[in-house]
Amino acid sequence: MPQLPKLSYVLLSHNREKYIRAAIESAFAQDYEGELEYIFSDDCSTDRTFEIIKECVAAYKGGRRVVVTQPPTNQHLAGNTNHAVKFVESDWIVRADDDDLSSVDRCTIIGKAIAEHPEATFVFTRMENFTDTDAEEALRKSQCKRDSIPQPRILDAREANTIPLQWFSMKQCLHQVWSTEHFRKFGPLPKDGYWVDDVMAFWRCCVLGVGLDLDVVTSYIRNGSGNMCRGGDDGGKGYQAIIRLEQFNDRYQNMTLAPLRTTCRQMKDYIADHYSPEAREQSTPFIRALEHNLAARELLCTYWRRGTLNRIRVARKLGYHGIFSMLRCLPMPVFAALLALFRKIHKKH
Repeated sequence: MPQLPKLSYVLLSHNREKYIRAAIESAFAQDYEGELEYIFSDDCSTDRTFEIIKECVAAYKGGRRVVVTQPPTNQHLAGNTNHAVKFVESDWIVRADDDDLSSVDRCTIIGKAIAEHPEATFVFTRMENFTDTDAEEALRKSQCKRDSIPQPRILDAREANTIPLQWFSMKQCLHQVWSTEHFRKFGPLPKDGYWVDDVMAFWRCCVLGVGLDLDVVTSYIRNGSGNMCRGGDDGGKGYQAIIRLEQFNDRYQNMTLAPLRTTCRQMKDYIADHYSPEAREQSTPFIRALEHNLAARELLCTYWRRGTLNRIRVARKLGYHGIFSMLRCLPMPVFAALLALFRKIHKKH
């Protein structure tokens, strides 16, 4: 068995005093036999999150390196990631958030895959969603170590169709594992990339090497906790919750387009400067997928900022179908009222 790599478990937090203790305990429960360090970076919480982190670390009896830090001001996800990376002393970042859980063997699964494939620059595993209602079940699952792990599928930007287009979304990139090489090559993440730190990291790592995709759940993602990537989503299903989420979707599309464009330009420049002519040709589908994703995001920037006819046009261009997509073309208050009513009726039945 090749030597296990050193890993850095990087947990970012902000105003999550209710859940941070479980997230920290999940980090400290890792059964990794290789070298592992913990970087806990709190983004200037205004509740007791930072104090709880320090309490957990003070009670920690393990021998691993632990760093507890805060940036000088609230930096949001990309900025807090950049701050945390300053303390990383390994070549690999295992990302985690303050309201989620990692399986006890998460780092073991990841480390063994990297050891077998030193050419890798990112690792994807699977996620499972849970809410407060089924938190005990999620915790139970996270504490179960697997007897066998599937072999990873190799993902290569220079081989057409190995990286599906839908993987350019945040949902697939969330809480994954990145080589620190992309920081050395491209510098800090664009600070205005509030909610797309993971997407930008994925794009950057794609052009630097191959990825590993393991079909095994290693992260349990808590929904409805006011989490960072959903604009304060509290899990509500009513009118106000729908309005709040749709307003966040509008801010998300408009605030993240510029940093994603910047990252796409970096990718294209890197390929032009460092790839052979043959490799540049092979990576054409990857670049087209990036550009297609950006074009879709650009359309969505106008979605709630123009009228119903524009929403119909955008829905048609993006291939949206079904009654939900049709209702979402209506003015936001009308859409929210109808969806809330539908949910209420459906719940009764």
